[in-house]
Amino acid sequence: MIDKHTILFTGLSGNLGREILPKFIDKNFNIISTYFDDKELDLINKEHLKQVNFIKCNLIKEKDVDSLEKQIKKIDTSIDTLINLVGGFSYAKILETSLNDLIKMFELNFFTVYNISKIAPRLMKNSLNSSIINIITPYAELPAEGTSLYSSSKAALMNFSKSLALEFRENKIRVNSLMCNTIDTKLNRRLMPEENFDTWTKPKEIFDTMYIIINEESKFINGEVIRLD
Repeated sequence: MIDKHTILFTGLSGNLGREILPKFIDKNFNIISTYFDDKELDLINKEHLKQVNFIKCNLIKEKDVDSLEKQIKKIDTSIDTLINLVGGFSYAKILETSLNDLIKMFELNFFTVYNISKIAPRLMKNSLNSSIINIITPYAELPAEGTSLYSSSKAALMNFSKSLALEFRENKIRVNSLMCNTIDTKLNRRLMPEENFDTWTKPKEIFDTMYIIINEESKFINGEVIRLD
């Protein structure tokens, strides 16, 4: 692995992000991350906070994403990898939902990735090993009762990622998706204490897979849905 490979994260302050951040720090990556609300930074370990360059950005707004590009350029570094962890989950039967609920799910799980992907070729133009990693769910292929809004937004993201892998070949940017089951985080254990944690996707498994994809020896991996469920 090349020293100081630069990774741009979205959603790093979330449950999964906080679990895998120490592992990326230990591997000596240069880390940049977007965040939406100042309260998010309170969730990050203070020592880890010092080792990440956080940039405030509402990824749903195109103007904010354009500003993000300008701020990254000021840092004078090229992005090698974009890892999109940003997203959200909702459980509700369709008759209990509204169009606004659907829009919110798409904003969190799809529009955010769409907006930042549009600036990725410019952010990565000087990288010799560039890739994008998105997070999807088995519900994208096999929806369950009560997940219609969530599964639809993730299905859109899955197909978007596959299309992006084809379109970004000319930019030498690989795009892959990790399909994760319920992730074994401390919060999820508190919320679902009676579930079988052994069947959940472990953060270390996710990190290990990301590390393999990022590695220069994995340049042949593109347009894949890698199942960790």
